[in-house]
Amino acid sequence: MKATNIEWDVDCPEDLETLPKEVVIPDGMKDEDEISDYLSDLTGFCHKGFYLE
Repeated sequence: MKATNIEWDVDCPEDLETLPKEVVIPDGMKDEDEISDYLSDLTGFCHKGFYLE
C-alpha cells in the first residue's frame, strides 16, 4: 500500500520540491491515524490529507 496525492502543509512553497509525492506504507500499517503520524514523522511536515492505494 502507498499514500499518494499527499497534500503537504507547508509555509514555503519551495518546501514542496523536497517532499515526496507518494510514500510506501510499511506492511501491517492499516489505521489511517497511524499512517498519518508515519507520514509526518518520516518527513517532519504535517499534511492536510492523502489517498491510499
